[in-house]
Amino acid sequence: MEYNSNIEFNLVIEGPTTAEPNYYEMNAKDLILNRSGRAKVDRGLGSIVPNWSIGDTLTKSKGNSIVILKKKKPILGTRIFVSEWTCNGSFINGEPL
Repeated sequence: MEYNSNIEFNLVIEGPTTAEPNYYEMNAKDLILNRSGRAKVDRGLGSIVPNWSIGDTLTKSKGNSIVILKKKKPILGTRIFVSEWTCNGSFINGEPL
């Protein structure tokens, strides 16, 4: 939990996501640094990966284990997905996976 709480990112997905054993990798623009490149997101934090697509924004602040996905286009009427990883499992919009 402490390791994941120290991770921070604010990315716009610009290219396809590939799954590696411990992380997801994608072409993305870092909104804080204002530059594009390859980004890696820990698989434990990436439980919302099936919902990612190009143009979406992924954010995570230091000090918590919540990842927010803002969709460019809504899925089933939902534009924002909140994923939280806890010692008791992963949740999306408050529902267990």
